[in-house]
Amino acid sequence: MEHRTLPPTTVDILHECPRFRVLVVGKSGVGKSSLINYAFGVNKANVSHEEHGVSDINTEITSPQNSLFVLHDSQGFEPGETANFEKVEEFLQSRGASVPLKERVHAVWLCVQVPFAGGRVFETGDERFFDLIARTGVPVVVVFTQLDQLLNRMEEYLTDEEMEMPEEEINQLCSERANAEFQKLCVGPLERIDHTLRYAVTSGLGQDSKSPDQPALRKLIEITQDLVSHDVQGIVWVVSAMAQRASARAKIDASIEVGMKRYWQGLAASVNFSNLTLERCTATIHLDITESWNFNDPDDLLNGQYFRDQLKILAQLVVPELSSLTSWFAELDQIQTLIGVGAAIAAAAAPAFAVIGLSAMFINWIAAIYQRTPGVLRFLMGYIVDLTLVMDQLFILVPMKPPRRVTREHIDMALESYKNADAAVVHREIRKYATQASFAQICQSNKAQDKVLEIIKQHCAD
Repeated sequence: MEHRTLPPTTVDILHECPRFRVLVVGKSGVGKSSLINYAFGVNKANVSHEEHGVSDINTEITSPQNSLFVLHDSQGFEPGETANFEKVEEFLQSRGASVPLKERVHAVWLCVQVPFAGGRVFETGDERFFDLIARTGVPVVVVFTQLDQLLNRMEEYLTDEEMEMPEEEINQLCSERANAEFQKLCVGPLERIDHTLRYAVTSGLGQDSKSPDQPALRKLIEITQDLVSHDVQGIVWVVSAMAQRASARAKIDASIEVGMKRYWQGLAASVNFSNLTLERCTATIHLDITESWNFNDPDDLLNGQYFRDQLKILAQLVVPELSSLTSWFAELDQIQTLIGVGAAIAAAAAPAFAVIGLSAMFINWIAAIYQRTPGVLRFLMGYIVDLTLVMDQLFILVPMKPPRRVTREHIDMALESYKNADAAVVHREIRKYATQASFAQICQSNKAQDKVLEIIKQHCAD
């Protein structure tokens, strides 16, 4: 009988650090708003300046479409100007290690436009800013924006002879020349200031862009996460991964990190789940994973009954022993295919899944108290892997263009994609793991979570 609560791990994490706090520095027109909107999947974070000097660095800029990040905006540093630099210095000192983790600046993005028409990339104020950052110890990424403008310039300089080349060769030539120019104009000057500074480069993030440079955005997220990965207990790293909406890999890593802090550990013999129903255990695991992915889901579809039931329909397939299949499922031939007993797994999976619902036996089984049995282990492993990989598919299917709102159609498409591609193979691997040795040996080794991680990384799309 249940007698205690099972709080999601994300509640504790977000209590200590509810939002990833970023200071964005850069002149008007360099693309700060577009960068933030694509990185965090919103279309309301307007950080541009209508006129010089109107921004207040202490103002918290948030968006109702993503509650896990907060911005502070500062204009760039004009030649000979000191007032703004002093404001930034005071702000960083007030948001340093002396204040609680949730109040600190966790990362700085210095946005600098690639000088596609010539000119100096860094002003004297930027160089002073790097010295300030070194003193305060705040992680900083230099973000070179609008590389596509430089690429367009290379196209303008093509000779008549080069214009006659095949389109693929023209694109390759322009890309090589743009990269060489970028190294000379941007990377060289940055390394002369400080060769340890990290940088990212973005393009195609304008308001009308239909295909933003996703690899560049993922690289920016990767660099930022690497720089904030050394905080106490990895809290900021997890929150930064939850907040961003540009990298599925970072979402998977965050989900794993959250799970491994508590409920994924020792799945076969968990003390966390004792005296609780499997329904309650599953509900907490589900919430931890969906919260880690932090989709723009104002209708709470991912925590609604429909989506939960769809995941149960999937995960129930690994519960019964093979000898008990006939008592659990009427559609025996289809079930054999989905658990890996059938021969042509991939080809038969789609029609087989279409006829499967929640088994009456499973509904009664999941209402029972957690026990240390092979069926329970298989179910928890299956639920974690199935949900994580469906979320991975969902990330791909929700359009990159902000605000990246989840719909029921997206959910159905993600479920269908996973069922057709990986579900049957994943279930077979889970069954194989749980039967290759005695259950006592599995409990003793306490490595079921390692197998979960192996399967997720083997089948994730990124």
